[in-house]
Amino acid sequence: MSGYVELPTGGWRLWSQFALRGPGFPAAGVLALAPAGLAEGADKFEVGTDLSGADWTAFETLFSEAMVATAQELQRIAAMPTFRAALAWQNRQLLDSGIAPFLAWTPSAAGRTSMPRQREELVAHYWQRFCVKNDTIGFFGPVGWGRWDLSTRGITVDPGTGLVDASQVYFSSWAIDQVARTVEADP
Repeated sequence: MSGYVELPTGGWRLWSQFALRGPGFPAAGVLALAPAGLAEGADKFEVGTDLSGADWTAFETLFSEAMVATAQELQRIAAMPTFRAALAWQNRQLLDSGIAPFLAWTPSAAGRTSMPRQREELVAHYWQRFCVKNDTIGFFGPVGWGRWDLSTRGITVDPGTGLVDASQVYFSSWAIDQVARTVEADP
């Protein structure tokens, strides 16, 4: 069998093998960052509406509570071993510089100053990427291999017996450098 498949539309061909990469976390995970009722509460205010009064005060309270709950959800996500592993593959320095201080912070409406909000955004950014971006984030996430077969109609799936058939980890230079510094420092 050749390394490509001819397309019936003439002149075009595809490699016979392909990879389907997934992000490694469920796509529905991003919904955890959508506070229930907040959008509906905001929709009550038309453009040009006076943003004062009892309705506005109630919305401000709803917003503050939702932001604290979202920060707590982001902390739950940031503490997940699988999230931390994925982040380490992508940018391990963030575990110390961004995630550790974020997890040490106690969310409150008054405490949502600039730095905690930046750390919330950091976790939210990576979480959304890990849940819905179709790539193997820093080599984290499943890759499924397939083969085009134009002799059949539709899609035929022949899954393996387990979630993961094989997993490989390779050393990065920073890891080898750290081991060398540690060994060198020990007389």
